[in-house]
Amino acid sequence: MKFYADEMLGKLARWLRMCGMDVRYQNQVEDAHLLEISRKEKRVVLTRDTRLIKNLEPDEYLFISHDYLEDQFTEFFKEFPQLKTKLQPLSRCAECNTSLQEIQKSEVKDKVWPFVFQNQEKFTLCPQCDRIYWKATHVNKILSRLDRLLQPSEKT
Repeated sequence: MKFYADEMLGKLARWLRMCGMDVRYQNQVEDAHLLEISRKEKRVVLTRDTRLIKNLEPDEYLFISHDYLEDQFTEFFKEFPQLKTKLQPLSRCAECNTSLQEIQKSEVKDKVWPFVFQNQEKFTLCPQCDRIYWKATHVNKILSRLDRLLQPSEKT
């Protein structure tokens, strides 16, 4: 399943990408363009915009009613529970949504800090924006937060 998050849901888009979801997002996009692209690419629109949903069929969008990321995650996975079993954390670029590719350590030698090169063995590359990723200390924090976000909320 593919999604297009409107400009009010940038944080949700980023964290869904970190789960491995295909979530298109761009800041300051015109509604008409968002609708055109979402339909062309068969993406479900994630939105908080009540005016936007008037131009969509019920199966073309998920209206996110909550303000906080934790509640938005709960709302998202309540609607799409089957996606929880298909997660591939940290397999997409958090910035541009492209699938990451493994890259040989030798190919990153002059592209990362010497300390990183010396202490890391595995690297991935975003072929779209050329970001290089490795399992630094923040990865455990990200995975821990994803675990918390994916736990059912008792408020909803």
